[in-house]
Amino acid sequence: MPPKVCHFSSVHQVWDTRVFYRECVSLAKEFDVTLIAIGEGNYVKQGVRVIGISKPKNFWYRYFITIWKVFILAVKVDAKIYHIHDAEMVPFGIVLSLLGKKVIYDIHENTHGDILLKPWLPKPIRKILASLYNLVLRIASRFMHFIIVVADPKFLPNFFVKEEECTIIQNFADTSEMEEFRVMDRHLLPGNHLYYVGMIRDMYYSIDPVLEAIAILKEKGLRIDLHLVGYFGSKTSTKLDIVPCWESIQDQVHYYGFLETKEAYKISMQCKIGICIKNQPEDMLVSHERKLFEYMAIGLPSIFCKRSIYTDLNTKTSIGLAINIESPDEISVAIADLLQNDKNYAASQNNFTHSNAVYNWQKEEQKLLELYRILLTTT
Repeated sequence: MPPKVCHFSSVHQVWDTRVFYRECVSLAKEFDVTLIAIGEGNYVKQGVRVIGISKPKNFWYRYFITIWKVFILAVKVDAKIYHIHDAEMVPFGIVLSLLGKKVIYDIHENTHGDILLKPWLPKPIRKILASLYNLVLRIASRFMHFIIVVADPKFLPNFFVKEEECTIIQNFADTSEMEEFRVMDRHLLPGNHLYYVGMIRDMYYSIDPVLEAIAILKEKGLRIDLHLVGYFGSKTSTKLDIVPCWESIQDQVHYYGFLETKEAYKISMQCKIGICIKNQPEDMLVSHERKLFEYMAIGLPSIFCKRSIYTDLNTKTSIGLAINIESPDEISVAIADLLQNDKNYAASQNNFTHSNAVYNWQKEEQKLLELYRILLTTT
């Protein structure tokens, strides 16, 4: 019988791209994998045993009820390796480690920096919670193996580990899954179509400057059609018509709502440019946005924020343009620039080249499987 491993989360959905489609499905090739996360029902999908937990009613229910439900179910699995994905689950990870289990903490983002910027928390509370998280993280680094998503090892001290004490596993795209959405000659596609998939408005996201950029280009005689796939944050307006320019461009914006990955990327096949609107402050940014690598995998030149990790990446790859993503004027100039046939073609081919060579999940999958093998053979 293959060794049992268990991923569990009180925050992530069972269909989370990294947690389920990349990590759990990859691990199911060699291990008996159970995933406990937010969702409906219990079932087996792509070799992974899924246990769905109801979405918590509110913040307090999540912290005092849901995390305990998830933990109890995880203990019942009696796995050899436990793999956690949330900050609030770290204390449970320490407990499991003390009970003799191998435990991995998968750090997808800069949680400390994120806490300090949450607008709905009073500033003194933010500082207390961020300091508490760092204290727990420092302790946890002695009990668990960290998997960390960082653009450069220089960010590892933020997580109290050295390069030899953790494993960096990037959020690169699975090129084999994205292959069907590749378009080799995007510059020859009819029209001027722009693509976005993901969070539309939230703490670090706003589609509004993009809509304003489309209006600017329309005034200059250039029609841009935006294909918009995704969802809105819980504390934001779900209406696109609150943007002043909406009336003049509404026929150019095609909103599809939330779609599963394959349905979403079918829409990208008519587009010449992709856009990433995530805009985190420089001093907290340690990892790239995942969709940038999905765009790379399908040969979609993109526009993204002008932060150091993105400009460094673009210097190496020339996959698009790094700009002030909050500026409608800069967005409009970048769109017009990338629509030039020679630039669009070159950027598209660069995306294919670098995705195939380096920025793909297949290479990261091997790191993950090897880590699990090592953990199972060490005492």
